[in-house]
Amino acid sequence: MISQGLLFLTPLFPLMLAVLACFERFKKNAGILAVIAVLPALLLSLLHLGQLEATYLSMPAVLLGSVWHTHPTGMTFLLFTSVLWFFSALYGIGYHKADDKAQRFWILWLLTLSGNLGLLVSADIISFYGFFALMTFAGYGLVIHTGKELALRAGRIYLIMAVIGEMLILTALFLGSAATGHTSILAQDIAAAIPESNYLNLVMFCLFFGFGVKAGIPLMHLWLPLAHPVAPTPASAVLSGAMIKAGLFAWISLFPLGYLQSSAWGMLLILFGFVASFGGGLIGMLQQAPKAVLAYSSISQMGLMTVTIGCLFLKPELTPIVIPALAFFALHHALSKGALFLSVGINNQYQSIPIMLFVIGMLLPALSLVGLAGSGIQAKLLLKEGLYALYLPGIVTGITLSALATTGLMFRFLWLLRQERRESGQVTSADPWMQLSWAGLLLCGFLAPVMFSGNLETQSILQQPFEYLGLLWVPVIASIFAVWFISHPLRASVPQGDIIVLIEPWFSIKEASAGAKETRTKPNLLVWADKDQQPTPSATLEIFSRSQVAALLGVLLLFANVLIWLY
Repeated sequence: MISQGLLFLTPLFPLMLAVLACFERFKKNAGILAVIAVLPALLLSLLHLGQLEATYLSMPAVLLGSVWHTHPTGMTFLLFTSVLWFFSALYGIGYHKADDKAQRFWILWLLTLSGNLGLLVSADIISFYGFFALMTFAGYGLVIHTGKELALRAGRIYLIMAVIGEMLILTALFLGSAATGHTSILAQDIAAAIPESNYLNLVMFCLFFGFGVKAGIPLMHLWLPLAHPVAPTPASAVLSGAMIKAGLFAWISLFPLGYLQSSAWGMLLILFGFVASFGGGLIGMLQQAPKAVLAYSSISQMGLMTVTIGCLFLKPELTPIVIPALAFFALHHALSKGALFLSVGINNQYQSIPIMLFVIGMLLPALSLVGLAGSGIQAKLLLKEGLYALYLPGIVTGITLSALATTGLMFRFLWLLRQERRESGQVTSADPWMQLSWAGLLLCGFLAPVMFSGNLETQSILQQPFEYLGLLWVPVIASIFAVWFISHPLRASVPQGDIIVLIEPWFSIKEASAGAKETRTKPNLLVWADKDQQPTPSATLEIFSRSQVAALLGVLLLFANVLIWLY
């Protein structure tokens, strides 16, 4: 009964608190409501972490028959999601203490939280999609919170990409339900039935690219480097640490992992994953804002997770071994990346923190992402151990070499923080809420192998010294080049949004005077430091979305969804 009660409250408690936050009497305490909103989810995940037995909550009268449940992978995702939202909300109390729009922010925060937690406990596709959509569209309010021009533009691109993703997801869910003969709406039944579907490749395409919007795969990543820098820091932390993992969780839940062996889909996912891993690293090192570097770092790390999913289509029998390791890797990344985002706001409070603690706090999550400290060591070793059974040395070597990109990104991030602190010359007053939450998230990330590993068998470095040396050599070599790279002024940079900059000129129309002819400017991806050019996000997608072509495409996709459902 306790488990079912906590399961019921996991997504609904934040919704109830969002209603309370709308009243004037709770305006000043809305941040406190956001902190306590995750408690049922946190207790539920700790109670069921590592347990193989699932708890079900069936509600036949809700929608078409909602079913919520707990399962090992879902509980790992629920654990790091609730921990990250908890500390980010605690951080936000100090961050938004002087914000006159804080009440609105916290209401949207609670709605987004409800969606994020709800999709992790949903066993049926109706509940799953409902919570996923709630998280997506309430998250838009977090992106545009400041109301500045760049935030609004990033929000519009976020919405456009979200709508494209939602349409693909709906198509996949309709076809998946049809694969079962419309006899089940449970995600596990649909995943098992997809290999027998007449529209197998279409379903796989829609699932991959639809949820790939959240996961930040190449071509669908456009919103990430625009939204992260403009969103408030606590929102950036949950966007990159928790919400981006919703795409990964959806793949694990709905892909026919363990049921389908396909070299074509396996190699496609591996290709996209490595492009994201190395491409995100390269573009991220050419960024000028710390949070933009972290956005591309998230794309790079999600690329490794995409590679892992692709490997499971090559050898489906490895699914029970690899999925727990992948879930722990996601946990490690969420906590470490969240701590790095929170450190952006702590950067100017360094004089109020003992210098050794400040340096350790800045370096620890960076070293963890590289795989040299904390949970990063165990996460990478567990992931590689699961993939060694593939007997594809090229893939394991590629994952090892991805540390080159991660090392360069972390050097670039820390260097930009240092430059930002030196150039501003301002020291903000110490805020205990921000510092406490930052320290708490650092400890959780460092102690994750001990606290949150569940039934995974982790070993200390002393028990596997040679394996650890295998993680060490790539970052050491990368550090030599990274030190030289960051110590020299960059002559060029890539604007946030990268390929949007290439697309914009073909749709942008500049009028020199009334009645002037339409002209197209040449795309310029690199912005040179010696020119007065500012890397601004493009309005291309906004312009295109208002065109008749986009409207026609939307209508056609809508009709396609209806026809598929009727069929």
